[in-house]
Amino acid sequence: MAKYFTMPGLSADAEEALLEEWLITEGEELSAGHPIATVETDKAVVDIDINDDGIVHKILVEPGVSVPVGDPILVLRGADEAPEEAEKLVLLAGGSNAEASAPAVPDVEHEAAPPAELQAPAKSAPEPGAPDSVVHAAPAREGRLFVTPIVRRLAREAGLDLSSVTGTGANGRIIRRDFEKALAERTSPTAPATAAEPPVVDSPAIDLAAYPGAELVEHSKIRRIVARRLQQSKREAPHFYLRRSVQVDDLLALRTKLNSSSTVRISVNDLVVKAAAKALAEFPEVNSVWDDAGSYRLATVDVAVAVASDRGLVTPVVRRADNLALSALSTTIKDLASRASENRLKQDELVGGALTVSNLGMFGIESFDAIINPPQSAILAVGAALKKPIVVDDRIEIGTVMELSISVDHRSVDGALAAQFLGRIAELLEAPFGLLI
Repeated sequence: MAKYFTMPGLSADAEEALLEEWLITEGEELSAGHPIATVETDKAVVDIDINDDGIVHKILVEPGVSVPVGDPILVLRGADEAPEEAEKLVLLAGGSNAEASAPAVPDVEHEAAPPAELQAPAKSAPEPGAPDSVVHAAPAREGRLFVTPIVRRLAREAGLDLSSVTGTGANGRIIRRDFEKALAERTSPTAPATAAEPPVVDSPAIDLAAYPGAELVEHSKIRRIVARRLQQSKREAPHFYLRRSVQVDDLLALRTKLNSSSTVRISVNDLVVKAAAKALAEFPEVNSVWDDAGSYRLATVDVAVAVASDRGLVTPVVRRADNLALSALSTTIKDLASRASENRLKQDELVGGALTVSNLGMFGIESFDAIINPPQSAILAVGAALKKPIVVDDRIEIGTVMELSISVDHRSVDGALAAQFLGRIAELLEAPFGLLI
């Protein structure tokens, strides 16, 4: 039976993905599990696989097009099936998506409708004297709705009936801004609907006359999504910050001894990640992620490590970091960082964990505050280890000091708990033989 293959949701909050390259051709016979395309998500470039056996009847999306999750990207037919049956689905989808517009297809949860039913409903005319900014609901539709999967989920969670919402997407499809306007109207029926907040990259408008000769460098998809997520984090998560100075002379001495007897070069950052992982194991309340339903305490200690790549900031996750030997931890971090710079990380290597370690000490930065990577509870910012005067037994001596700053989501972690957690990290770094146990 002919069917659509739709753009999969490659992460929990993914709304769309950029189809970079097809790995197949029309007419090719495939088996389940065969890679069919390379897709760029908000965090990585990954290959996606086909779910079923069949023949590629029609590719619906050209490379370079950003496709909403749940939208069809190709038509697959059975080996013994007549091409005419599959061609019906091609017609329903509007043929090739060469013009980068979303294909007008019915919700894939339902059986396909005849082409005559795919006409977008007309928008209702505004009432006399009504302000232009008011969004008027269309008359209730007869037949099925055309709506993106994420909007269907959001509407279900909000208890919003989409049957009277006018879609402004391709062919009348209801998209996220339509949902947000309708939700605003329901919340305040007498007031003009609040326009959906524009994406970070589209606002504010720049007066180019003020910047003669400026060259536009377009944002990568990763940079766009990171910007949106960090803005969301800063706006929604009530950050608070704790800072601590750590004397790391013993830590540096231990690192020197380890590197003199091992082929794996241990970095200061490796030791910080290990200390953070051991502290998380001792403070399960911090090893949690926030959700409106409650805080989820994680079953394993996974620590994300901030890595700068050409496409933007990524945070690959070291699994079970508390149980890894230092050499294994260091090797894992180096491998993740190397593949991040080559854009070869897998999607499952970029999700999870309750804490990120962000280290700018190698750039000479003494201290900084970082923004939490949602839905994590905290991010640890690490500065450079510098020689400074310190007081020892009422005497001034020279010691090596490193500044730590932790940004914490106050919804899931209280101040006293965060202070104890940061204190434990400091203890492990100042008495570093505990990292070897």
